[in-house]
Amino acid sequence: MRYWILFILSIITLWGADTTLEVTKTVGVLPKFVIEDGSTFAGAETQKFHKMLSADMKVISLFDVDDSYATQSFESLQPSLTHKEAGYILRYRLVDDGAGGLKAEVKLLQNSLELFNKTYLLKQREMLVFLSHSIAYDINIKMGGAPLEWMKRKVLLVRLSSARHSEIVAADYTLAYQKVILSGGLYGFTKWANREQTDFYYTSLSDFKPTIYKGNLASGSKHAITSSDGMAVCSDVSEDGSKLLLTLAPGGQPDIYLYDLVTNEKKRITDYSGIDVNGQFMGADTIAFVSNRFGNPNIFSKKINSTAITQLVYEGKNNSSFTTYRNLLVYKTRDGNGFNLRLASLNSSGSRQLTSSGDNDYPRFSYDGEAILHIKQEGSRSLVGIIRVGINKSFTFPLHVGRIQSLDW
Repeated sequence: MRYWILFILSIITLWGADTTLEVTKTVGVLPKFVIEDGSTFAGAETQKFHKMLSADMKVISLFDVDDSYATQSFESLQPSLTHKEAGYILRYRLVDDGAGGLKAEVKLLQNSLELFNKTYLLKQREMLVFLSHSIAYDINIKMGGAPLEWMKRKVLLVRLSSARHSEIVAADYTLAYQKVILSGGLYGFTKWANREQTDFYYTSLSDFKPTIYKGNLASGSKHAITSSDGMAVCSDVSEDGSKLLLTLAPGGQPDIYLYDLVTNEKKRITDYSGIDVNGQFMGADTIAFVSNRFGNPNIFSKKINSTAITQLVYEGKNNSSFTTYRNLLVYKTRDGNGFNLRLASLNSSGSRQLTSSGDNDYPRFSYDGEAILHIKQEGSRSLVGIIRVGINKSFTFPLHVGRIQSLDW
């Protein structure tokens, strides 16, 4: 039976390098920042790189980014005529290495003074956007910005291509890079298996029973972890990678299980006649999860070795997805404008709205808690959203083919 997993998939599907700035907090006047192409073979590829860098620098949010394209000699300490009013100039020179890769020379200038200079090597041209992310990351460090480790990470997503077909895709956060790593079946939720992003878990609905597999990104190898008649999803991985939180429904009703990868033993954590799904670790001995035990989907927590249940959210309806970081909780809720995300502290009452339009779903905190990744649906469009909590800014990046069902980073 695939009833329960298809039911949950339908909930997430229905509710849910183009950049759109969605929410902006006034932070004063930012210095004007431009990017100039100093490549000797300036053309379509170097202009594409300019767009990538412009998008990244807007996300960094330390500057007022003028994304107009201009060229200038890489050695010059002066701006092009187009950018003569700029306060900061980021200039790059791309050099073909003759072996399918690129060398990128980069400098940051302010008032004809060189503040930063670095050379980057890229072995695979298809990874060009990750070169942009690395440069933006380094400029952010140089200028004393907040940590942005998440910018360089891969995003893992399930893309629905038709009613009975989906693909698992490795992408960057802007979706400028997308590589299909699994296709030819119907796949459910996917989750990185480790911080190094070498392995991942996913659910196959093409088997006789819904089955959780562990795959390797580089080799393409896979092996089955477990299966269940009604539903099988890996919703979270412990920090050391040794334990999983699974949603299984061997008796027809989904519950949360703790799976030990060392012993291959499963321990049932919830036991309820309704729906308990989407377990996530909150420290070593506590989990949070979604349940309909009070009617509408809501978010609860419990100790792994206790039967006591604590309700975490007391406002909004249909809180069917969430993410936690330390004492912070971001959850989806239904309001008059659709489905939006709210931020709450587990140590205090009240919450803050993070989105205001479209249907927003499947939030995921970055490892450092600095940003939130989520799915945004606007009519027939499916987008990846990035919310930078500390500066109250949001950005969206559209998926041009298919529909995003789940993601992780």
